[in-house]
Amino acid sequence: MSSRKLHEIWIEQCDVAGNIESRYGSQAAFDHVVTEKLLNFAGAAIGHPEFVTELPRFVSEVRRMFTPEELRTHIARIEHERRKNCTGAAEGDEDLRLKIRQPSPSKSGGSRSSRNS
Repeated sequence: MSSRKLHEIWIEQCDVAGNIESRYGSQAAFDHVVTEKLLNFAGAAIGHPEFVTELPRFVSEVRRMFTPEELRTHIARIEHERRKNCTGAAEGDEDLRLKIRQPSPSKSGGSRSSRNS
């Protein structure tokens, strides 16, 4: 894909984010353009030099779209949500481990009954 085409893609994504912001607010626009589009673009840059070339321009445009305070606020929110999700997942894993370790109730003196899944 040509650099020109990539340039058009991220510009269009930023334009869409502007429309989202006017309809749904700054948080929705940030989530769309940063947590979805920019991060995907950055991920694609790992193996594709043409994405690497465009990435700084895309980041600059995102910085232009949001005030420094908005950027700090949204990044802090996302970090908080991810920590909360990771903690919740870890607690869920621990609950599962405890359930696995607990012996299941068995009937005394008889054979185990099989369960149908």
